[in-house]
Amino acid sequence: MSTEATAPRTALVTGAASGIGLATARRLAADGWTVIGLDRRPPPAGFPGTAAVADVTDEGALRDRIDVLDRLDALVCCAGISGGAAGDGPVARSSGAAFDAVVGVNLRGTFLTASAAWPALVAARGTVVTVSSVLGLTGGGGPFRSHAYVAAKGGLVALTRALAAEGRGAGVRANCVAPGLVDTPLAARGVADPAVAAYVRERQPLTGGVMDTSAVTGAIAFLCGPDAAAITGQTLTVDAGWTLDPDLEEA
Repeated sequence: MSTEATAPRTALVTGAASGIGLATARRLAADGWTVIGLDRRPPPAGFPGTAAVADVTDEGALRDRIDVLDRLDALVCCAGISGGAAGDGPVARSSGAAFDAVVGVNLRGTFLTASAAWPALVAARGTVVTVSSVLGLTGGGGPFRSHAYVAAKGGLVALTRALAAEGRGAGVRANCVAPGLVDTPLAARGVADPAVAAYVRERQPLTGGVMDTSAVTGAIAFLCGPDAAAITGQTLTVDAGWTLDPDLEEA
């Protein structure tokens, strides 16, 4: 067996202090990865790896944290903010400031992270997994009419395909996961609304409402692993059935 095959695999996970990012760090660590978590906040006690503090919107800080890595086999971009928290909403009622804030973290932040990590990923013939949303595929609807968020998450699908096209000659894969609504702190405010909860139950019948983070981290772990070695440029929708009935997508 070659040294390359037995070398510890290193993954950098952004947004690793909570939600899908923290759950991904735990899943990859359980699978034997060496995990480095990156977030604008320190991770909670018991984080399964090392941690770096940086905001994904700060290009200089990102490069400072990433340039020192000896090896990077996987980059998982989970950092994001919700639209509602930034004042996002339907296009006629939102603002340029809300758009800039939401797109700045969710899309531009992923771009900046991938840019900083690219040389290390090429050196290791590594992989990138981005986290979009079912809203980036459907356009939203019902209570989910945060148009800057929809634009940012749709943009991640296109960015991921561009990364896959750029990386295929160097052996770098890039794929996207598009979850439905997941039980995370980011979703807590919406899920607390009975009307939103009922909407999600109807659209995610496989889970009867919000899904556990394990549904998403399992998909991410698969895309990072050797069983996905021939998969690149794809978006894996993990939505408990949300996108299967377009008649449900109403304003």
